Amino acid sequence: MNFLSKISFDKLKGGLTKTKNSLISKIEEIIRISPSIDDQTFEKIEEALLSADVGVGATERILSNAKDNFKNVNDLFFKSVKNELLKILNDAENGSDYFNYQEFNLKNVKTPFVILIAGVNGTGKTTSIGKISHNFIKNGYSVIIAAADTFRAAANEQLEIWAKRSGARIVQQKQGADPGAVVYEALSFAETNKIDIVLVDTAGRLHTKSPLMMELKKIQNVIYKKLNRSADETFLIIDASTGQNAIHQINEFSKFIDTTGIILTKLDGTAKGGIIFQICNDKKIPVRYIGVGEGIEDLQPFDPKTFVDALFSN
Repeated sequence: MNFLSKISFDKLKGGLTKTKNSLISKIEEIIRISPSIDDQTFEKIEEALLSADVGVGATERILSNAKDNFKNVNDLFFKSVKNELLKILNDAENGSDYFNYQEFNLKNVKTPFVILIAGVNGTGKTTSIGKISHNFIKNGYSVIIAAADTFRAAANEQLEIWAKRSGARIVQQKQGADPGAVVYEALSFAETNKIDIVLVDTAGRLHTKSPLMMELKKIQNVIYKKLNRSADETFLIIDASTGQNAIHQINEFSKFIDTTGIILTKLDGTAKGGIIFQICNDKKIPVRYIGVGEGIEDLQPFDPKTFVDALFSN
């Protein structure tokens, strides 16, 4: 089932406009006005990469490859930058136990397929869960959402709206209930009713709040005890506009969860989309979904080549 069949390349391209202007267009202009690729040119390109939150490691990798291969040929130099950016994204994908959400199927996995989703407050976590649910259901899969954010007053109401919009079932309990109990109930229902996919919403939490972070461990334990296996995926939601703070969030959450993928939201509202390259290069965690708008179709499975092509397109 092709999840990308309805992706609008123009929508993705438009959503990346601010990142393109802060990164690609700057590099393109630097190369265009430079008679040759000299040390001064490299310094300007390095500054452009770092200012767009590409990160030190990825920047060094990009420039090292370019210096070795295309120091005096401007058009080839620009192509080498594009190719290295794509390689950074692909390397993160290839280094993981990768479920292909562009051509997703459940033939080779146990069901219910469980996705645990975590993140700090304000990243668009609950909204993303609704959109992922919609994505699965439109491709023929049954979905149940475990509303394990029992701390926030409006969490159940918000998630219930998204469940109705997407056509998913939902398991929820009263505010203040044990999140683990919600997850257990959802897993039991999924097993009994042969539901394909369980999406576990968790309370938005600051990565500095240890008690709430420990709650994530408890939820993981519930999943393991019920299914005799861990969650199939554990996604961390990152707001692209946070820039460098994204790396700190990943580091802190990784102390409590085994993050298998990143959902990068709000790319359309920031010039800091270069953080995607730093995440993939430094943390070696693949990006699974990207958000480039508020519509229900605007969170889509991530495809590295499509992303880079959109970033470099005129």
